[in-house]
Amino acid sequence: MPQIDERTEMLIGVDAKERLHQAKVAVFGLGGVGGTAFEALLRSGVGTIYAVDCDVVDETNLNRQLLFTKADIGKEKAVAAKERATAIRDDVNVCSENYRIDENSLSCHDYSECDCLIDAVDDVAAKIALIRYAAKIGKPILVSLGMGNRLNPSKVELRRLDKTEGDPLAKKVRYECRQNGIDMKNVWCAVSTEEPLVRTNKPSSMMMVPSAAGLLLAYQAIEIVAKPHASDMLNE
Repeated sequence: MPQIDERTEMLIGVDAKERLHQAKVAVFGLGGVGGTAFEALLRSGVGTIYAVDCDVVDETNLNRQLLFTKADIGKEKAVAAKERATAIRDDVNVCSENYRIDENSLSCHDYSECDCLIDAVDDVAAKIALIRYAAKIGKPILVSLGMGNRLNPSKVELRRLDKTEGDPLAKKVRYECRQNGIDMKNVWCAVSTEEPLVRTNKPSSMMMVPSAAGLLLAYQAIEIVAKPHASDMLNE
């Protein structure tokens, strides 16, 4: 056993650790939420991680996005994520993919062998495309909702999409799901119950809340992988 996994195995056991090594998870969006989820999955030893983003690293990302440093400014986020991964462990296969997520682009990719999909993008149309795609291939999807303009990480929790409230992004996603005939009982989300502290044209953010959401989504993905019946429980 690699020493990096010693404490992991002590916590979850040999069988669950091995399931993590055999698992495949796709992370869509590598910003404040997705970047933290990606790194948590990486350090936990998930065997294959798809790192999907169409953006490049900007200096304004550095106050909250765990994956990146000043040396990454101007790099494709997917490429920078893979470089960070190789600096942490060399036994995880990271597939970096740079493309904008929509119905058409998803149809050109195959994530049917993934155990779980994580949606950490901030575009409603892309979220709906991902939720529809996950339903099509019969895989669980974990969705991040609005984390901007908030500060308290203890207010982030996991809820079924149809049980969310008080979040404008959640409202838009619920509406689009109804329009597309998507069963919201099968979609679980990281949502903040904190009232926004400010209203700005583009979301303001610090590290705490997005990272809390990323850790929560990574935790739930690991539960799905490490505990064979966890995905069934999500659908109850």
